[in-house]
Amino acid sequence: MLLPEKMSKILIVGSKDKLQETTEVLYNLALVHPIDFSEEEGLSLGSPFPSASDASQKLLKLRALEKDLEIEEANLAKKVPVGEVESKMTSTIDDLNAEVSGVVETKNQTQQRLAALENDKRLLVPLSSIPLDLDLYSGYDNIAVFTGAVRSDPEAALSAAVKKFEIFKSKNADFVAVFVAKPEAAEAQRVLVQNGYSEVVVPKGKGTPEQLIKNIELEEGEVKKALADAEDKITRLRSENRAMILASEEHLSIEVEKAEFPLRIATTKNAFAVDAWVPTKQVENVKKELDSKLGKSFHFEVLEVKSRKEVEHQGSEVEHEADVGTETPVKMGEKKPISMFNGFTELISTPKYNEIDPTNVIAITFPLFFGLMVGDVGYGTIFIALGYIGLKKVTTDDWRTISTMLFFGGIWSTIFGLFLFGEAFGMPFAPHGDELTWSSLLGTALPSSFDLGGISTPFGIYNKLTDVNKLLYLTVWIGIFHLFLGFFLGMFNIAMRHGIKHAIMEKFGWVLVLLGMAILLPVIIANLSNIMNIQFSSMAVIIPLVLIIIGMAISIMGEGVLSILELPGLLSNILSYTRLAAIGVSKAGLALAFNMIAIEMLAPMGGIGVVFGIVIFIVGHLAVLMLAIISAGIHGIRLHYVELFQKFYTGGGTKYSPLRVVRKYTSER
Repeated sequence: MLLPEKMSKILIVGSKDKLQETTEVLYNLALVHPIDFSEEEGLSLGSPFPSASDASQKLLKLRALEKDLEIEEANLAKKVPVGEVESKMTSTIDDLNAEVSGVVETKNQTQQRLAALENDKRLLVPLSSIPLDLDLYSGYDNIAVFTGAVRSDPEAALSAAVKKFEIFKSKNADFVAVFVAKPEAAEAQRVLVQNGYSEVVVPKGKGTPEQLIKNIELEEGEVKKALADAEDKITRLRSENRAMILASEEHLSIEVEKAEFPLRIATTKNAFAVDAWVPTKQVENVKKELDSKLGKSFHFEVLEVKSRKEVEHQGSEVEHEADVGTETPVKMGEKKPISMFNGFTELISTPKYNEIDPTNVIAITFPLFFGLMVGDVGYGTIFIALGYIGLKKVTTDDWRTISTMLFFGGIWSTIFGLFLFGEAFGMPFAPHGDELTWSSLLGTALPSSFDLGGISTPFGIYNKLTDVNKLLYLTVWIGIFHLFLGFFLGMFNIAMRHGIKHAIMEKFGWVLVLLGMAILLPVIIANLSNIMNIQFSSMAVIIPLVLIIIGMAISIMGEGVLSILELPGLLSNILSYTRLAAIGVSKAGLALAFNMIAIEMLAPMGGIGVVFGIVIFIVGHLAVLMLAIISAGIHGIRLHYVELFQKFYTGGGTKYSPLRVVRKYTSER
């Protein structure tokens, strides 16, 4: 489906005493995207259902428990039935709150005590190098005491500057304790500073630092044991209650969301009104479900089937352009494999309601570009395996998007690696010259082609390192066709919104310009060595130049004279596609280097050389593999985001988000 699904705006009006029942029906349908109400005269926002307060309080307690027990999202082996959650939830919360609060308090206290002990020990360690009791460092009326680290021994300098002092030093004289008469304290401090003095505060206490450190270490052992016991208990509580806590939190979140639904709709004293969007093809299903559950106690009306056309008033102002383009929710395609690429589109933004969903293009051309840049059977096979495992195992949207890229990109990497380049892990299957090949490595001639329906199909048409010019030329043509696609899609979008006249004025001119460039390209390539040889009087030059001039004239009439500034940008867009060849060539060069080091230099040495050769081969190709993922992935999607999307895609739409219940940890059965 090229366009987002057609949407209809509906109105549901009913008696206020049926609102809770209506809410349940709408959530069960999972089709209704509500329009949030802003207050108007005679209407006001609704009030939450009575159950909201109790459910919110329980939810806060549960989330506090999740934080204390350090419970994170996880895949449960088995979902918890809703009935079991409802019957056990209250007692679980109360019992756990009492137990967990005590354990957490114990843990916090022991952590604080452990930190205090470690701080005391840190202060005592340098003092342990001096054989003095702690109480000897303080309590004097006429003596000043300086304790701290020094860069050099200050005793000689002190002897010259101070008459009454006594100094105690560590064995290597990097820590000192100086006792000096108070009248000479300032001079003593000056001398110490000159020797790199850095004060260390002496903690209060009695006894030698060595004995105090031993006492601290004994207490540390007891505190660490108490902390380990508390953490073990928390681990046990987490393990025993993880499933129930996650299930209860999910269930309460759903209940709170439902209970607060009236805050999104219009109400009066006795009635409610819900404005919403529904996929047009589902409108009858919604009405039938409401009829079957609520009978005749509501009014259902289709307000409009939203058009994709933007209506213009006099003065060229677009009526409801924001509403058509952004407020109408966009339901992106759900059919696989196209929908598996939705994440790439959503990285930019959701499409507008009245434009083509670019996922359809990305799903086709992005894997092709990825495969062309990698173009290797060995790497492609690994990508397929990694992508398949990822799609089976991972659940997060980001990792599923990456897995999709690897799986489908790997398929095309394998196809191009087999038929276009004929290589695996940077080595061709059959020789094109004197290079290292799988045939020479295995000692047997591998076939260079195979028959397909009587047609000889080669294993490899191009060599990445010797056919660089051909590959660059090929990628330029790929860029031209890709940009043609973008302009035609842009024409379709504009024709749908404003009519064919606007489409021609805004986009068709650029189609002619691009066509002229495409016709002129072979002429330029043929005379690349001497541009002056181009015959400007020949039809091969006149026709494309006329097309370019006509195209620019149309674009200037449609978009203004400044559109001429976009002409160099179009040429830049075309040349940007040469990265498809450049990345493939760079990857092939790296692979060749590792192959030559491992196979031609190290392996013939035998013994340890073979071992190092195998290591270099594996590590080297893992590095190339990672670089291939990064470079092919980034540059492949960049050609869509930067070069292609500029030609037709606006984005900024509102994602279709219907009322529904999503259960990961609970089941209603």
